[in-house]
Amino acid sequence: MALPPGWAVDSEGRETTDARAALRGALMAFGGARGANVALMVEVLAAGLTGANWSLDAPPFDRGSRSPGAGLLVVALDPRLIAPDFPKRLRLQLERLESLGVHIPGRRGGSEEIELPDSLASEIERMIEHV
Repeated sequence: MALPPGWAVDSEGRETTDARAALRGALMAFGGARGANVALMVEVLAAGLTGANWSLDAPPFDRGSRSPGAGLLVVALDPRLIAPDFPKRLRLQLERLESLGVHIPGRRGGSEEIELPDSLASEIERMIEHV
């Protein structure tokens, strides 16, 4: 199966639609320069702030005996501390986007809540207590 043009480059940095060649190269950031900047900010948070390997320094995920040393950063905040009317403003914005046909991840059938397993909610609460 071929990848759409513009999605990947091979190990030499040439654009490719061959998925196997892309595995030895890289996926391109979405949205051109804007997408590349979003990808950069994700890397700054996930690698820079955690001490993990930068993407250019990480060994391959698919071969070798060394861990790629990937990082993960989770940031949790209560937006109501900054903007007390945030829940209402967000609800209205999501409704407006949905009326335009935009898919909102995590929303099923207009539900405003995302269900978490009790074990996950308890783990998150336990971690918050240690902050």
